[in-house]
Amino acid sequence: MSRVFFFLFVLIFTAFAEQYPSIYSRLATPLYDSMGSLKKLSEIQELNASCTQYLTHAKETLEFAQEINASDTIATKAYLLKLRKLQKEYDLTLHQVHERIEKSINEEDYEKFLELTNCDLDGLLQSRVILEASMEFYEKNKKKKKSKFLDNQAETIRLIQEYQTEFVNDSVKDSFDSSKKANKKQKVYLDAKKVDDSIIISAYNTNAYTITMSVDAQLKNLSYVKQNSANITLAPNASSEIIHFKILDAKNYSYSMTYRWILGSQNATHDSSYLYRLPFAVGSAHRVSQGFNGKTTHFGRSQYAVDFAMDIGTKIYAARDGRVVKTKSDSNINGIGREFSKYGNFVTLEHSDGTFATYYHLKQHGVAVKVGESVKQGTLLGYSGNTGYSSGPHLHFAVFQLDPNTRTQTLPFTFASAQGLVNNPQIGIYYQAK
Repeated sequence: MSRVFFFLFVLIFTAFAEQYPSIYSRLATPLYDSMGSLKKLSEIQELNASCTQYLTHAKETLEFAQEINASDTIATKAYLLKLRKLQKEYDLTLHQVHERIEKSINEEDYEKFLELTNCDLDGLLQSRVILEASMEFYEKNKKKKKSKFLDNQAETIRLIQEYQTEFVNDSVKDSFDSSKKANKKQKVYLDAKKVDDSIIISAYNTNAYTITMSVDAQLKNLSYVKQNSANITLAPNASSEIIHFKILDAKNYSYSMTYRWILGSQNATHDSSYLYRLPFAVGSAHRVSQGFNGKTTHFGRSQYAVDFAMDIGTKIYAARDGRVVKTKSDSNINGIGREFSKYGNFVTLEHSDGTFATYYHLKQHGVAVKVGESVKQGTLLGYSGNTGYSSGPHLHFAVFQLDPNTRTQTLPFTFASAQGLVNNPQIGIYYQAK
């Protein structure tokens, strides 16, 4: 089987090499590959001028490249300048295509919309605003006619949303009523104590981290003396009296409660002036494979996260002082699919301001700290890996807290690096730890 893949690779590579010159291929190939789609779009009157101009210049640039020798530095520099000029023309043309897509949506012109989106253009619909508008319009009209391209976009969005749930925390729901005893095996539980003509409900948090919880109660022949049932914050291994009932009928009373809890405190306020350490060895540098507002997965609640490409086994250090509150290190499984999320190894720290940091995709048995341990900035936490929902070795780092809707929300933060302060890590850039 491996031989078959090898010969297929050689065949594809050879065909590709013959199609376009290898000089500056990373920049040039997408520009040349777009020619077929733009030729088709040139049939649309409003796009004819820009598409035709681009096609003419792309053909001239390609012919120029096919005539030059790679060792001729003057010619190759001239070719690079032509490519950069062509890239600007492409960006302008793509912008005009997006304007036409927006117009077709506003005018409810579904046929024109399909004509514009049914093409293989590099960067098409990569703007989040135009993508969301396009997918909403497509969902509303796809019964008329389907688009393979837009169906693929919808599937990609679904996978991205699933991928993001690996790095956020879902709330846990449970129940408690007058017929039950407290289940002290639960991480968070309720217990009741009868004192004279009163019932006192207490909440217990046995986790190593702060939680926020809310309680909804249904009562029979009971009245509230004290009620603290919404957005209750409980410190690690702490308890609190949250509800006090007065019994109205001692022979016929009952209560039934549902409660939800989630990691984190709604009272947390991120210290935005804090300078985080890059989470790898001092003097070493690693490339950002996805930064804030990343096109692949870093948006929504995972907006402010950064991925560093690094070999498996790279030492990972604490970016900030904190307390270890969650870890996982027993997995050696990875893959692309929501089903792999549970296999991601990680370390999560809680900071003094109530925020958290997560260090994801660590190697099997790659956690070097224990839950409950206090660590200083620069403490070894573990070793990077490629576990969970992951397509390649890297470290996923994010700082987060609860938003007003009690959902996990990542936060912007600033790294201190050898190059200076980094408050928006850029894809493709190597940052050196100091």
